[in-house]
Amino acid sequence: MVDKLREHLTRLLPGLGKKRIDSLVVNYVAKLLELIRHMLDYVWVKYRLGPRVLCLTQQGSSSEWSVFHFMCRVLEATRGLCLPLPPGYNTVLSVLAVRCLPHHGFLQYVDHGVLQLTETLVTRLMADLDNSEANEKLKFSILKRLPEPVDQRVHHVWDHPVTSAIISRDYVRSVLESVQKQKGFEFTGKENMGFKPQFLPLTHLTQILSDVEQRALNPFAEQGAVDAHFVEETALKQTLVHLGFSRK
Repeated sequence: MVDKLREHLTRLLPGLGKKRIDSLVVNYVAKLLELIRHMLDYVWVKYRLGPRVLCLTQQGSSSEWSVFHFMCRVLEATRGLCLPLPPGYNTVLSVLAVRCLPHHGFLQYVDHGVLQLTETLVTRLMADLDNSEANEKLKFSILKRLPEPVDQRVHHVWDHPVTSAIISRDYVRSVLESVQKQKGFEFTGKENMGFKPQFLPLTHLTQILSDVEQRALNPFAEQGAVDAHFVEETALKQTLVHLGFSRK
């Protein structure tokens, strides 16, 4: 918003100068943020809300529902007018939504863009909520809606067999990829493999072994003809020596 407003004033009022325009823009945005903060403070005091409303393990009260409704209206107005919001506003709004809405309703608000799954919210939600059936369903639904970088960081917060398997899979993949770079393997991707396992570590291991197999030197590859009888006699003699029935 600051950049767009600065660009707009520079285009319409070039005579003010860059420093004057920057000062006007910053002061204007700061006043808007301060106004929204005052409104939130007033509502917070009016409904006597305290730090307990930020706990995700309890259900919200009617007062919290009223504050949630008010904050949704503020969010709608600021988006329509392209106004800024104070830092952490979306996280607090989403926390109230978790407390006040049923799980399916919360996910609908997320899908329609009303609520944002901030990393702070998701981290607290994964750590605070227990692994009951309903909460597990909610957590998996949230994980499916996260972008990949945030999703990978959140896996370390939730102590669950599925996330542990994902962390292990990602670790094995990173190790195998580093081995691939160090050894200089280039996966050839044989099309005649009898199976294509879906388990990622096994897939990488199979590809590495397949590549090593292709790179292995065949002692008979460069020879035009091999005396099979001589090879057989030599092998038999070595076996007799090894068993002690003959001398070298």
